[in-house]
Amino acid sequence: MTIFVAGVHGAGKTFATKPACEKLGLMHATASQLIKQERGQATWDGAKLVSDVDQNQAALISAARRIRESGATLVLDGHFVLRRAPGTHERLPVDVFRELKCSSVLLIRSPVQVLLERLHARQDMSWTESELSEFSMAEDTHSAEVAEVLGLDLEILDSPSAQEVEIWLDRLSKSASASRQ
Repeated sequence: MTIFVAGVHGAGKTFATKPACEKLGLMHATASQLIKQERGQATWDGAKLVSDVDQNQAALISAARRIRESGATLVLDGHFVLRRAPGTHERLPVDVFRELKCSSVLLIRSPVQVLLERLHARQDMSWTESELSEFSMAEDTHSAEVAEVLGLDLEILDSPSAQEVEIWLDRLSKSASASRQ
């Protein structure tokens, strides 16, 4: 099973999800981490500009498949929308999420001003408030579209704590375990 945790850069996906997964015994990985491991290189820069989108998604699908085949529940944090260039955003095809075998989606949101502050703290000054707002809206919209097309549960948490994410993941993993029996 793959639980997909989405949100824009700086939303707090890894910050909230990684400790929750450690506590619950679930495998956490970021999409960029799996892509980099699978391909042996990063194909994005510090400003989160992505190239080789199709090859990256194929690598991600392959890595996620291996993890699932090991029997682990994968909590994968990533994006529904990628940044090709400042102001140029690309929605990932629904088939990517179908092939990742996503069982549910958690969308983590944060206010645009908070996102901007976090990105600037990471020395990423390439984002403007208007672009980040547009990118956030695209992530919100596309996550809902993908969830609807694939019939997935979509949970939206605004600025959640690790404890809130843990509660959600615990409930979801127990529900999935019960349905497998």
